[in-house]
Amino acid sequence: MFTPIIGVITLCAVFFVAVAERSNAQLDFIDYHAAFVVLGGVAGALCLSMERSSLLMLLQSVRDLLPGFGKRKYDSQHVRQEIAELRDAWRGGQRAKVLDLADHSKSAEIRIAADALFKRKKGAALSEAFAELRTVYITKYQPVVEGWDLVGRLAPSFGMVGTVTGMIQLFKNMAENSGNIGGAMGMALLATLYGITFGASVGSPMATRVMNRMNEYLASMDLLEQTVAALSEADEQQKS
Repeated sequence: MFTPIIGVITLCAVFFVAVAERSNAQLDFIDYHAAFVVLGGVAGALCLSMERSSLLMLLQSVRDLLPGFGKRKYDSQHVRQEIAELRDAWRGGQRAKVLDLADHSKSAEIRIAADALFKRKKGAALSEAFAELRTVYITKYQPVVEGWDLVGRLAPSFGMVGTVTGMIQLFKNMAENSGNIGGAMGMALLATLYGITFGASVGSPMATRVMNRMNEYLASMDLLEQTVAALSEADEQQKS
């Protein structure tokens, strides 16, 4: 409930900053007004468009951008190694090793696969065993992907907001023969620069990064499901 209110307040603040008269007549590369219009506008729009839980996950994904903090909790290579170990142990009749691997694995899909093997699940029952976990991963990561994609599209748009308001101030100052043309030019030019840079270097790449991570989860589950199905079929063929 409070997230949309924060979004509205932030966007109102962005509007007043954008149209406010500039006191600095000098054109500098660093312009805090332009930066606030872009970053504040994107933040306000995200608060309006996303649920609180999705917004928190979006903020948590920012850690991937920080050196030393972007630790991957999910190592697809390690999971694939565990899948190979599970397959070899089951084929070798080492049921105790399969149970031990499932107990000590950090991946929920490994535990689901081991359970499906022991319960002889196949067909629809096997697909259903992995369907819930797929839904969990998609529900968790899809809003984050959409959020970063929204950042990539909104940042240039709010840069244009700064450009339009800056041009309005520029024409106004020219009409009044004012000396404060540099401040208006700063808002007009730098807001677009900040918006395009932020959208292209942060929003779109992060959307791709999170999408790739979600695809890693789903690909591992597909591989596990196929492995379990193949092992169950091999067991039936041996019995017959």
